Amino acid sequence: MKKNKNENNIKQAKEFLLTTPYVLWAMLILITGLFTITQYPRQTRTSFSYRIGDVAKRDIKAPKNFFVEDKEATRIKKNEVKESVKNVYDFDSNLMEKISSNIDASMKIPQELFKKAKEQDPEQDLPLAIVLDKKPEFEEKLGIEISKGAYSILFKDRFSSDTSQKIKTIIEKILTNGIVANKEILLKELNKGIILRTIGSTEERTVNNLKIFYGPDQAKTMVRIEGQPILKDINYNLSNLIVDLCQRLLQPNITLNKNETEKRIQQAKAQIKPILYQIKTGEMILREGERIDKVQLVKLLALQDQVKEKNVLISSTGIALITFFSILVIYLLFLKDHKRLQTAHNKHILFLALGLVLYLTFAKSATYIAQSTNPEATWDIASLSFFMIIPIPSAAMLVCLFLGFDIAVFFTIILSMLTSLLFSNNFEVFIFFFLSSITAAYWVRERQARKNFIIAGFKLAIFNSVLALSIGFYSLAQPDVIILTKEVVMAFCGGLFSATLTIGFAPLIEFLFDYTTDSKLLELSNLDQPLIKRLMIEAPGTYNHSIIVATLAEAAASAIDASGLKAKVMGYYHDIGKLDKKLYFIENQADGKNRHDKLSPSMSALVLIGHVKKGVGLAKTYKMGNEIIEGIMQHHGTSLIKYFYQKSLKSGNDTVKEENFRYPGPKPQTREAGIVMLADVVEAAVRALDRPTPARIQGRVKELINDIFADGQLEECELTLKDLHQIAKSFNNILTSIYHSRIEYPDKSPGKNQEKKKEKNDTSKGTDRQSAAKENPKPNNPPKDQTDLKRLGL
Repeated sequence: MKKNKNENNIKQAKEFLLTTPYVLWAMLILITGLFTITQYPRQTRTSFSYRIGDVAKRDIKAPKNFFVEDKEATRIKKNEVKESVKNVYDFDSNLMEKISSNIDASMKIPQELFKKAKEQDPEQDLPLAIVLDKKPEFEEKLGIEISKGAYSILFKDRFSSDTSQKIKTIIEKILTNGIVANKEILLKELNKGIILRTIGSTEERTVNNLKIFYGPDQAKTMVRIEGQPILKDINYNLSNLIVDLCQRLLQPNITLNKNETEKRIQQAKAQIKPILYQIKTGEMILREGERIDKVQLVKLLALQDQVKEKNVLISSTGIALITFFSILVIYLLFLKDHKRLQTAHNKHILFLALGLVLYLTFAKSATYIAQSTNPEATWDIASLSFFMIIPIPSAAMLVCLFLGFDIAVFFTIILSMLTSLLFSNNFEVFIFFFLSSITAAYWVRERQARKNFIIAGFKLAIFNSVLALSIGFYSLAQPDVIILTKEVVMAFCGGLFSATLTIGFAPLIEFLFDYTTDSKLLELSNLDQPLIKRLMIEAPGTYNHSIIVATLAEAAASAIDASGLKAKVMGYYHDIGKLDKKLYFIENQADGKNRHDKLSPSMSALVLIGHVKKGVGLAKTYKMGNEIIEGIMQHHGTSLIKYFYQKSLKSGNDTVKEENFRYPGPKPQTREAGIVMLADVVEAAVRALDRPTPARIQGRVKELINDIFADGQLEECELTLKDLHQIAKSFNNILTSIYHSRIEYPDKSPGKNQEKKKEKNDTSKGTDRQSAAKENPKPNNPPKDQTDLKRLGL
């Protein structure tokens, strides 16, 4: 009980979704919202993707007045200023005083010892050992270590003041000239000079002659040169010792001040103002076909950085309105009242909506993939040719496959337009996908076998390649062979991908939306199908009738270029509803008893009408698809059950209503359904003919088609008079072959021949087709239209 209740709820919900118009509005709003959201991040700034030497793909004008900074020129100017700033060196003027103080302090220690020794005993020399004890203290004060030999030489000289004075004189001469720690670095500034700043004061001077300063090694050499005149009168050992001490006591008094130099460089850079260009409103920044130069690239970069006039909310609203009204207009003008979409309208629109969302998702995903692999491409995704590989034509192929070529064209317009919006509103993207899609749809509109999809895929790949070349020649001022080759390869692969995707999606869509394709029709045409087997076993007469109807329908459909496969399958299954009450149809009455003899005419009519409803129910149970179900519903149209209607009139019932004896319809809506109706009537009537000669068959076919035509049963399908003529010729050929004359073998019992003849003349009673002329007295029920299609089928 609970399970049935849940099934009923699901069924009601499904019926509501497939019938209410609010679902269509919900889908439109949802698609508009999703598409606007995907476009939202792209509206925050204007962007361009060009490099120096590229060719402009479109004109670009300034939307407002603004200034452009030439960042490269400004950088170059700042580098020039940096190069012009002189390095700052510090001059330590107190270094000489410090060294002199150290010399005096160190010499004073041994001099004090000599002084004390002389005061105690003028005649007694001071022992060396006592002076050696003060050597560490001497070295500490002097700042350097000396050997015992050097210390002994100074001891012999009694650490005289004259020696210390000579040392200070030589050092002073060297330091006065200046010693720099790294003369190689200093000489790099030879062209612009340096700033020499005295430590401890604000005094500074510019020095351009940098060669005058000594390096450490050069200073040591100069000690010997400067000391030569000063030391010429003293002994050799003491002279060498003084030179060695001077060389070791010397220190650089000119050092590079990096912090001060960098500070002055930054101050100089800060004085440089940006180099600006003024751009006026409407000024042409770039013309289509021009080669990008340095100045134009600077302007484009500034336009990206400064032009922010796009309001995100306003821009998103514009995208939403364009999407909303584009879909709405196409729907109202071309899809709302389209004949193909009248039945299960919401289902078809849902299929189109899901296809639109799915393939726009493919396109958007492709942009994300391209941007992740090439971040620079985010500036102008439309300038890249990778879009040609996206299988957008597959959507048009699928729509054409299930809903027809004209609907595929309208769908392609919307899909191509929205895809071009994804690619920066690029017109070339629209042209490529529109032409590619409608061409792909055209190539699959008639032939729906799997191999034909592959053939169409290769044809589409070649067409896409030519289209890619055409767009390349149009968009590139100077076509690049590498770029064109890449575009052709991508376009070729895109065609193959489209066909592959169509083959993969087609069975899934068949299952989800209960559509019928040629592939499914081929499966249903297999005579091992369960319903066909049931007909063969349970209702062999109906089975035989259905086989002949299918044969007639297939041949007639082929003669007028309709779908022979669809007509044949409709013929196989048009009478499956007779399985419910098979013995009430004369072709299944093997015992010769007619069940309708015990029923009132109105009840018999209800039984005959009921087989249509039962057939629709069986077809839905076995999931045969809408086209077969519609064929079952329409194969009688709204035709009159004449036999029982006349029988009811003859019974004296004055309240008989003709509509109670008509099938509920609808009338055939397609050429194939119309053909099945004609084949059904003709087969049943010709089967009832006595001695069906070619002339009698031809006359009966003509009469029946005239009656159906006059009754208005064919007015809603697209069968023309020329088609009816070809159908009649096809019926005549096949029926004449089926009911050809045979040699009549003599029977020993003449009475039995008369009995068979009588039975044959009564075969039309109680069936759903009353075809014998004598059972249709015309005076009591004149036809609505006296139109007579003369020479029909001749």
